[in-house]
Amino acid sequence: MTFLDAVECLLEDGNRTPVLLVLTSAVAILLAVTISKTKVNNKEHKNATSTSTSYPLPPEGITSLSEFLKCIKADKQIETVEKYGNVFMMKSPLPGIIPLQIVVTDPSVVKELTIRQMNQYHDPCNFTTRTDQFCKLVQNVVGKGVTGVKGHEWRWRKVALLKAFHKSAMMDPKLGLLDVVLEEGRQLCLALDIAALDQGAVEVDVLTTKAAVGVVLFFLFGRKLEFDTEEVRESAELLMECLGAMLFNPFYNVQKYFPGTKASKLEQGKLRAHEIIDSVVAPEIKRLLDEHAGKVPMHPGRKPGSVIATLLEQEPRFVEGGVDSMIAEARVFVQAGFETTAHSLAFALGMLAERKDLAESLAREGKRILGDTATATDTDTSKANDFMYSSNVVEQGMRDAPIYKNFFLESVRLYPLAPSLGGECRQDIDVKTSDGISYRFPKGASLIFLNVPLQRHVENPEEIRPERWDVPMSQQPFLHTFQNGAHACPGKPLSLLEGQVFLMLIATHFEFDFATGNKVEFEDNLLLRPKDGMPLIVKRRR
Repeated sequence: MTFLDAVECLLEDGNRTPVLLVLTSAVAILLAVTISKTKVNNKEHKNATSTSTSYPLPPEGITSLSEFLKCIKADKQIETVEKYGNVFMMKSPLPGIIPLQIVVTDPSVVKELTIRQMNQYHDPCNFTTRTDQFCKLVQNVVGKGVTGVKGHEWRWRKVALLKAFHKSAMMDPKLGLLDVVLEEGRQLCLALDIAALDQGAVEVDVLTTKAAVGVVLFFLFGRKLEFDTEEVRESAELLMECLGAMLFNPFYNVQKYFPGTKASKLEQGKLRAHEIIDSVVAPEIKRLLDEHAGKVPMHPGRKPGSVIATLLEQEPRFVEGGVDSMIAEARVFVQAGFETTAHSLAFALGMLAERKDLAESLAREGKRILGDTATATDTDTSKANDFMYSSNVVEQGMRDAPIYKNFFLESVRLYPLAPSLGGECRQDIDVKTSDGISYRFPKGASLIFLNVPLQRHVENPEEIRPERWDVPMSQQPFLHTFQNGAHACPGKPLSLLEGQVFLMLIATHFEFDFATGNKVEFEDNLLLRPKDGMPLIVKRRR
């Protein structure tokens, strides 16, 4: 238990007055420890840099933690790498509290760390993308789910989830997932058609969120559930704001107990976010538990093979974890399950506004694939079945026309949902960069992977080129949005399925212009989201 953990335990018991005395008396000790550890770290760094394999050098232009944090924001990452290189170090301003930070944007080094050195938690496991502290923070924010555990518990959860997220399971006609994706895509097109008639700007990220949440809830529970799109967006923002504060404020767990502090307000926001998500998922989980126990028949609208139903049937440890753990897992699925698809699709629509030539290519390909297979004419949106296509036609189109998947992947490459990811060295690790420079990353160092420049190690990186992906997988651009190695996102296949289908339907029928400006813009609030919801002017193709 750390000093701050002990303080938090005292605060949970309501002993705030003695805690203030403890904090005051601890300042001198903390300063002494900091000075002592700084001398040791400096001595170790000096010794290490005299060898052939050395620690990365700290940048001369960054002198404080606040400056460092600004440099790794998404809009500054490319500039930072151009100035300081693909590997550089930031010394800890508070040794013992904040670890030494090493920034890496070299794909070969990231692969070495996250795949070979991490070794799927098998010995030797020299690197982890899940520190104990990170797991604790995630469990504090959303509860105990697959994104907040590691080691053995992570492994059985991941194995169970991979079965549900396998392509064969997702495309099983009994589940009917593709039909639901098509229906959500149809509703999305109907909403865009209304926006086209209104001739005003529409925040397309709101519309894509509604479609993505609808799909992920069906995938989880096997039937359509009602939800409020704006509330779901609010809950995602509240939880990420809370997680960000906990990551970057080492005193958060003390400050949250004092009313009026930012930490205290964020805790209230976290509870609000839980209420929003839980109001949708908790009743459904309890219903599924009753169905599993034979207390009630299966809901007439439920399809077999949903994620939660499969976990209940095939993984007894999921049931043993209790209802609270199941709800926490559902919170994670909903939040992580919609954000990548919704935001990447909104970015893709903005990219269509940027590149009219590519937009025309996608439209022509869509008309070739879909042809006149819609069950109603494309010009009569008064009919309820407009934009409705056969799943067989669309599935064949996905195989014949990879341009939609490739365009969506370009969106993911250019605008990674997580602009930064990282991990921790469990042992000293020697690495070699793609240009042959050797470094030693010391045990305990915190690694930060800047995904914006990391995913731009390609020719003309700022250009939108779907053809980059028309090569064998080993030659495709490096993506770290979904992570690599042990903690690679199991939901990647679902996101790519949605993105491909939604983009096929939308690009075939609509074109877009920017409401203001002439390029895609984003906001970085721990996650990369379209600025102002990506307002676009929609026009119906004729």
